[in-house]
Amino acid sequence: MTKLWGGRFSGKEMVPFVLEFTSSLGVDKVLAEYDCKGTMAHVEMLHKCGFIQSGDKKELMKALKGLLAEIEKPSWKPGKAEDIHSYVQNHVEKEAPKAAKKMHTARSRNEQVVNDVRMYCKDKASELVGLAQDMQRALVNLAAKTTSVIVPGYTHLNHAQPVVFAHLVLAYVEMLQRDKERIEDALKRCDVSVMGSGAIAGSSLKINRKFIANKLGFKKVSANSIDAVSDRDFMAELLFSLSMVAVHLSRISEDLILYSIPEFGFVEISEEYCTGSSLMPQKKNPDVLELVRGKSAQVISSLNSLLVLLKGLPHSYNRDLQEDKKPLFESVELISAELKIMTDLIKKIKVKKDGGRKALENEFIYATDLAEYLVSKGVAFKDAHDTIGKIVKHCTEKGVNISDLSLSELEHFSKELGKDVYAFLDPEHSVNMKKTIGSTNPKFVKKEVANWKKKVGR
Repeated sequence: MTKLWGGRFSGKEMVPFVLEFTSSLGVDKVLAEYDCKGTMAHVEMLHKCGFIQSGDKKELMKALKGLLAEIEKPSWKPGKAEDIHSYVQNHVEKEAPKAAKKMHTARSRNEQVVNDVRMYCKDKASELVGLAQDMQRALVNLAAKTTSVIVPGYTHLNHAQPVVFAHLVLAYVEMLQRDKERIEDALKRCDVSVMGSGAIAGSSLKINRKFIANKLGFKKVSANSIDAVSDRDFMAELLFSLSMVAVHLSRISEDLILYSIPEFGFVEISEEYCTGSSLMPQKKNPDVLELVRGKSAQVISSLNSLLVLLKGLPHSYNRDLQEDKKPLFESVELISAELKIMTDLIKKIKVKKDGGRKALENEFIYATDLAEYLVSKGVAFKDAHDTIGKIVKHCTEKGVNISDLSLSELEHFSKELGKDVYAFLDPEHSVNMKKTIGSTNPKFVKKEVANWKKKVGR
């Protein structure tokens, strides 16, 4: 196993367990495809600039294309090497021994690994945006089916006001939209080629950086060679974006877990996404949602791991940066899997149309509507709030609902309360009375469903 370095050393082989400790191939094998493609672009550039002849280029490209074909097979497994760059070099040296000696001209692994990761991030960011949009599409379709379903809305996990179930579902769509935009924004910082930066100071050889950038589909070329080889901001940004996705998926999971238990009974999770108990025969546990909620901790800790890794490093490249990729790769893989799982789960979820009706029988949930009713009669909101609060207190002490009070009893609290007030103790009336854009009024919700269908597809 040859190395990309060694001339300065006396020839002693690295102790096997030390070699194993320092090897990154177990992690950066993910970059094999990108390292091959990046090396092919580098070879073409070297030929264009006159550093290798046509025959050498032909041999190198043949070897690299053959390796790329092997890497793309599901059965491919790398052998032993210090890292993926050394693995590619070793393979090419076997196929084209003489030409391979020229392949690393004007190139350092410091820049090579960053460029590989940037290519990886560009591909994965685009895939993640697509997966998030798939989930949005499933949610929008669910919202379209539930614009007439009314459930209690919650603040502090207590009854707040009636809401259309579709309005809640569209809240999830909004969260995912921000996630997509964050990923797309992070993608801008990924889309920079650093090849030609060398190990730290650039190269004295007249190479063509823009040629490589164009070949690999990068929009920009890095401006500072020191920063180029040590910058991992783009990885941190993408990891932060994925952390937000993880948090959002966790919150959605928590809602669905709560709404699926008998105490709520708003939704039913398909058996495909539940498990039973080894002891209690009656159990149907939403384990998949619980794991989505639990695994969010892994992504958040990955972001923290990268930031802590970076915070004390002097400029520019340090071997510590070998440890930057594992948190990223694992998070990308996890979030991709979770988005696919959640999309399918949403498609198969059953919303119980009458599930929230019993909870809506507690008329205290209409207290805000009653306060606004008084405001419409000219009562100052603070006084209206106080009046309705006293009515709720009275009903709580008597163990009755608001509609159990006679009109004369209501008038005792405020002369502005008329016969029409009883109509406000109704979920349909409550949601239909909302007038503000972005509210839970079914008319607005249906318009939002239509708008989202245009944005994300049916």
